[in-house]
Amino acid sequence: MTTRQRRAVSPVIATVILIAVAVALGIAVAFWASGLTSSFSKYEKLGVNTQYAVSGVPSTVSCGANDVCWTVNLGGQNTGSSDATITQIQINGVPYSLTNSTSPSTLTWISWRSFSGSTTNEGTNTLSVPSGYSFSIALVLDSGSSSPSINGKNFASGQTIQVTIITAAGNNYPASIVLP
Repeated sequence: MTTRQRRAVSPVIATVILIAVAVALGIAVAFWASGLTSSFSKYEKLGVNTQYAVSGVPSTVSCGANDVCWTVNLGGQNTGSSDATITQIQINGVPYSLTNSTSPSTLTWISWRSFSGSTTNEGTNTLSVPSGYSFSIALVLDSGSSSPSINGKNFASGQTIQVTIITAAGNNYPASIVLP
């Protein structure tokens, strides 16, 4: 009778197989982890670098006969890695009226634009600012002497107002502006 001898895999081949499996598993984990980190590393960052007010308003916007009106200008750039969507603007903590015509509110919206080619969001309630592009916002502020004021407060020359840009991600970007 002959006995069959079984031979095991040589230790060298076993080591090579174990190393190959470990390397393949390591590569798979690295790809999975890089996918997670790239989705969490996207962020928006609006830099408001232009902020000023001028007396008067464009001819397309009406101002009360006894009122003093200002045009508040904000501009900047999205330096983040993700697009930003501006959903609200507040002046002194009160939401700015997003209307394109004269309203009972003291505030009148002129325009806001995103300079990403020819993208313009005038007449809408949001402004999309793609990553790497600039934005410009013009707002009209009325002194309120012949129209309702905001929270019972009228605006006056020399007053500092706090303008806050709020995005869909919940970030706030404040700017202080002195009315001339």
